[in-house]
Amino acid sequence: MAAFRFCEICKQEIEADRAAANAETRLCKRHAEEIKKYGGEFTPEPKEERTSKPGSIKINYGGGISVSLKRNTEGVERLRDDYLLEEE
Repeated sequence: MAAFRFCEICKQEIEADRAAANAETRLCKRHAEEIKKYGGEFTPEPKEERTSKPGSIKINYGGGISVSLKRNTEGVERLRDDYLLEEE
């Protein structure tokens, strides 16, 4: 069984089904929906894969494209600011 995790914004427990579906999430369902206005919790970073040997002068591309997800820290900060203003 996974440990409980809490939302970075409201400090409420992240729903079990959401945590199971996305192990990297730090937002509850409500705030995951709200952060979409700032680009989402994660932003994709595509990178063209190289097939050349490390250190080779010749650079071969064509291995495809890999995509990694980067946490949208700026979006999370903006959402946190919105939440704090709402609480006042």
